[in-house]
Amino acid sequence: MAQIIPDRIPAKASAGEKRLYNILSRLPDDFSVWYEPDINGRYPDFIILSPDFGILIIEVKGWYFNSILKANSYSFEIKWKQDGREINKTEKSPLIQGRDYLLELINQLQTRQILTHRSGNYQGKLSFPHSVGAVMSNITYKKASEYQLDQQILPIKKVIYRDELLNWEEGKVPNEVIIQRLKKMFKFQFEFPKLTPEQITDIKGSIYPEIVIGEQKTDAGTILKTLDFQQETLAKSIGDGHRIFFGVAGSGKTLLLISRAKSLVNHNHNYKILVVCYNVSLAGYLRSVLHQDSQNPQYQNIEVTNFHNWANSIIGYSENKQGENYDEKIAEETLKQLSNYSNEQKYDAILIDEAHTFVPSWFKCCVNALKDSENGDLMIVADGNQGFYQRSKFIWKNVGVKAQGRTISKKFDLDKNYRNTQQILLAASGILKPINDRVNQSLEEQEISFPLIQPTQALREGEIPELYLDSDSEQQDKSIIKTIQKLHKSGLDFNEIAIIYRHNTRLKSIISMMDKSDIPTYWVSKNKKSKEKYNLNLKGVRIITCESSLGLEFKAVLLIWLEQFDDCIGKNKSDAEILARRKIYVGMTRAKEYLHLFSNKNSKIIPELVNGNHFNIINEG
Repeated sequence: MAQIIPDRIPAKASAGEKRLYNILSRLPDDFSVWYEPDINGRYPDFIILSPDFGILIIEVKGWYFNSILKANSYSFEIKWKQDGREINKTEKSPLIQGRDYLLELINQLQTRQILTHRSGNYQGKLSFPHSVGAVMSNITYKKASEYQLDQQILPIKKVIYRDELLNWEEGKVPNEVIIQRLKKMFKFQFEFPKLTPEQITDIKGSIYPEIVIGEQKTDAGTILKTLDFQQETLAKSIGDGHRIFFGVAGSGKTLLLISRAKSLVNHNHNYKILVVCYNVSLAGYLRSVLHQDSQNPQYQNIEVTNFHNWANSIIGYSENKQGENYDEKIAEETLKQLSNYSNEQKYDAILIDEAHTFVPSWFKCCVNALKDSENGDLMIVADGNQGFYQRSKFIWKNVGVKAQGRTISKKFDLDKNYRNTQQILLAASGILKPINDRVNQSLEEQEISFPLIQPTQALREGEIPELYLDSDSEQQDKSIIKTIQKLHKSGLDFNEIAIIYRHNTRLKSIISMMDKSDIPTYWVSKNKKSKEKYNLNLKGVRIITCESSLGLEFKAVLLIWLEQFDDCIGKNKSDAEILARRKIYVGMTRAKEYLHLFSNKNSKIIPELVNGNHFNIINEG
C-alpha cells in the first residue's frame, strides 16, 4: 500500500478524485501520494513520488463533454449551473494548471542541493524525472477522440479518460501496468540513480515545511529531517476544535504540536497563535525551533511562553509564589482579567505541551483565552509518567475542554516510543517498578488513562546504560569528564550531550574542571533568564536540572550525583519518594542513544540498580 496523505479523502472531493485516490492508495509501499498539498498557496490535486519513478502531478477534472463550449491547449470554456442558472466560465487546461504547479514545485526543489545535478550540462537542475498528467473522470476516450480532443488539447499520452479510470478502479489491472502508464505521462524520461531515503525525505520536507523537524549537514549538502509517515499522517489529520493527544514519553507528541502550529500559521497568516507549556526551558526550546527558522519567518508570529509568564503578562504583575494555593490564585486572577479582554486580544488557536504538568484550572484559562472557546483550535498533548507535581484528578468538561470523541493515542502509534532504545527504557522502568501501583493512575477518572511506557514500546535497540560507582566526589567528577571526552571522540557534538542533575551544590566545581579540559558548557538551568532563553544553536554540553529537562531530549545523557536522590528509598511510597523516582525516570528518558549514571558507592539506591541487571557497572575507585 502506498503512503498516502491524508489517510482518508475529504468528503468535499469529487467522485473522480475519490476514484483516483483509491487507485493510487493501492500502489506499492515505496510510493508516496499527497492529495491537495499546499505548494505556496496552490493546491494540485495529487502529487505522486517514488524512488525509481520521480515526481508526477495529476489534475482531476469532472467536466462532462456537453459542458465544454470551447477548448484549446491553454483553456476551456465551461458551462456551469450556479444558483439555478447557467453561467459560462473560463478554466485553465488541466495540463497547463498542472504545469504551473510543477514549475512552482521545481523552483522550490532546485534550492535543495541534494536533489540536483552536481555538474555537467544540467548542473543545478533536478536529478530525477518530473511531469504532469490529467484525469478526465467524466469524458470517455471515444468521445474525446471523436472531437479530436485527444490530439493536441488533451493528448492520450498525458490523460487518463473515464473508461481507463473505471478499468483501473475494478482492481483487475496490475500495479506494474498502472505504473508504466503513469510513466508515459513524463515528457522526458531518462535514467537516474534511485532516489535515496534522504532525498525522499528532503522532497517531503520541501513540499510540507511544517513536517520539518531539523536539518543535517552531509557531504551532499544539507538534508531536511522530517516527521515519519505515521507522524505526518497524524499531523495532517488533526481537525479543528478541541483535540487531546496522549501517549507515552518519546512518542513524538511535541513534534506533532510544532507541526500543527506551523500548519496553522501557514494556512492562516493572520491567525493569533499561542504555544504554552509549564517548563520554562521547554518554552525556550520551542521558541528556538519556531523563531529561528530562517526559511519561514512567519513562524516568528507564533507566541511561545510558559504558563506563569503568560499569566503574569495578562495580570500585569507577578503573583507572590510563596503564598498558599499559588497556582489556583494565578489562574483565578488570569480568568478575571481575561473576562475583560476583547475578541481581538484573544487567540485563534492555543496549543498546550506537556499538559500533565498543568493544574486543572489552567486549562480553563486557556479555553477562555480563545476567541471561540467552544470551537476554537485547542490542542492538548500529555503523558502520565512525567508529572513531578501533585495534580488533582479532574473531568475535562469541567474545565471547558470538549474531550468526548476527540482523544487520540494508540491509533497513530502514540503508544510507540521513538526517542529511546529498549535498553534505556528497561533501566528507566526499573526505577518506577517499586511504585508502579501508584504511577499508573488516570489523570481523569474513567475518561482518560495515560499508558505506562514499556520497554517493548521502543522501536530501537542500543547500548546497555552504564553506572559509574565512585568512592568520593572528586573521583566521580573525573569520571564525568572522562565520559564526556569519550563521547565527543566517538563523534558526538558537545551540544548533543547533557549533564542532568538535581541540586547544584558542586556544579561550579565541575564546570571549572570542564573549562580546564576544553569542554564547552551551556548551563541552561543557571537562572530563570537562562532557562527562558534556551537556544538550540548555542554550543556546549547542556547542564540542566531534571525539572528543566522535561520535554527535551539529547543523544547522550549523564545523570550525575545519584546520592542526591536518596529520598526515593522508603517503605511507605510517600509522595516525596514517588516524585523523586519520577525525576530520575525523566532524567534517564531524556537519552536517545547513550545513558550514563554517576553515584557515590554509598548511595541508598545503588543496591537496587545493581540487582536490577540493567546497567554495565563500572567501579572507578
